[in-house]
Amino acid sequence: MNKQNKQTKSNTAPAVPEVPTPELSAQPSEVPAPVETQQVAHLTEEVAHWKDLALRSQAEMDNLRKRTKIDMENAVRYANKDFAKDLLTVADCLDSALKCALEDQAHGRDAFLKNLIQGIDMTRKQFADALKKHGIEKMETIGRIFDPELHKVIQEVDDSSRPAGTIVQELQAGYTISGARVLREAMVIVSK
Repeated sequence: MNKQNKQTKSNTAPAVPEVPTPELSAQPSEVPAPVETQQVAHLTEEVAHWKDLALRSQAEMDNLRKRTKIDMENAVRYANKDFAKDLLTVADCLDSALKCALEDQAHGRDAFLKNLIQGIDMTRKQFADALKKHGIEKMETIGRIFDPELHKVIQEVDDSSRPAGTIVQELQAGYTISGARVLREAMVIVSK
C-alpha cells in the first residue's frame, strides 16, 4: 500500500499558485481625455478673431498705399500752385492795360496806342499759353450759373432777362489748375 500511497501522493501534489501571465491585448495606448466642446468653441472664436484682424490689417495697408499714391500724385501735380497763383496778378495787370488801351483807341487816340495794344495783346497771349502749358486755365464765367466752388459773388444786380444766379459780369478772372482744382475763384456779379 505504500506504493499506492506514493503514487497518490505524487498525483495529489500540492497545488502551485497560478501566477498571472501578462496578457497581450490590443488596447490602444493612453488616449487623452476628450476636449470639451466649450474649449473648442472658444478656440474657434479666437481663430476667427485673429483671422479677421489680419484681414482688416491687410485692407488698411492696401488703403494706405492707395491714399499715399494719390497724395504723391497730387503733390507733383499741384507743386507749382503758389507760383502760379502769384503770376495771376500779372495776368490781371496785362488784361487791365489792354482794356484801357482799347478804350483809348476807341476814342480815336494816336497810332502809338495801336502798337501798344498789339504788344500788350501778344504778351498776354504768350503768358496765357505759358500758363496753359503748365495746366493753368482761365475759367469761362459770363452767362454761366453761379457755382460757389468756382465763383465769388461781389454784387447782385436786378436783371429780369436772365435767370437768378446767372453771371452777368466778371470783375476778376478765375483759374483752374490741372483742369480739376480751383486755383483762384472768379469774382463776379450775378443777376437776382
